[in-house]
Amino acid sequence: MASKLRVNSILPVDGAPTGGGGGIVQIVSTTKTSTTTTNSATYADISGMSVSLTPQSGSKVLVRCDLQFGAQSNSYGGFKLLRDSTVLGSGTEGTGNMSNVTFGAGTGQDNDQYRVRTVSYSILDTHGANGSTSVTYKLQWASVYQSYSIYLNKPHNADNNAYNLFGSSTITAMEVSA
Repeated sequence: MASKLRVNSILPVDGAPTGGGGGIVQIVSTTKTSTTTTNSATYADISGMSVSLTPQSGSKVLVRCDLQFGAQSNSYGGFKLLRDSTVLGSGTEGTGNMSNVTFGAGTGQDNDQYRVRTVSYSILDTHGANGSTSVTYKLQWASVYQSYSIYLNKPHNADNNAYNLFGSSTITAMEVSA
């Protein structure tokens, strides 16, 4: 007969550190290995880049995104991280034609169209845990300059050389107990 140990939190013998929590309760993650592209200035979900979990009441959720971003030379991609329909961590200082995003990436000129770069972002979401309802964290993106093409997991140009890197992108949510 197999035994199971189930607990809501595990604390050190001396108790939780001041202002500290009890630890990681659950982790959900997804990895996208296929490539995708957009040249739209309208924000849209990135297929395969979402995770869902039901956090305990009072918990926080640490969300981490690691993307392999490629683009035409002189291109810019804006990314928004959402909890259900709420954008998290967006900038607020952009006015006029400027873009308020959760995070962004861009390319220069020359041979940037043959490159991919790792773009990472993390945020501790304190409002996602109500103890009874599932929440979904997802990524949206848009090409924010002249409808140039931007890519996930591939460069703009691939000329059958070893420097053409095709990677994978991940979104992970970790529930942290209070």
